[in-house]
Amino acid sequence: MLRIPCPKCRRSYYTPDVESFHTCPNCGSLFSGKYGLNTRGEGRIKQEIPFAFSYQGDYLEASTVNVSEKGLDIRIFSDPPIATGDILNLTIGKLSVVAKVMRVKKLSDKVR
Repeated sequence: MLRIPCPKCRRSYYTPDVESFHTCPNCGSLFSGKYGLNTRGEGRIKQEIPFAFSYQGDYLEASTVNVSEKGLDIRIFSDPPIATGDILNLTIGKLSVVAKVMRVKKLSDKVR
């Protein structure tokens, strides 16, 4: 477990992961130890929805991690050359989304 301070109330919070967003048990702020306060402005709902999309001629399998009204976090089950600022055209269920990549986290066998 890692101890990180809440950026709003400065009280300590314990978490196994500094990158995921958590709610501070003291003041209720949504933040990440790595990214700070939630910049989406609304709550995130953990929801895994598998989907596939085309990127630079490749067919990529992915899944949502969490969604909000103005953003989403996706996990791509390969290591494509996606970069911050890229525009992705996604179809998730019946929803078509044009998404701008805000940050990329490369893992050993996938990209988030």
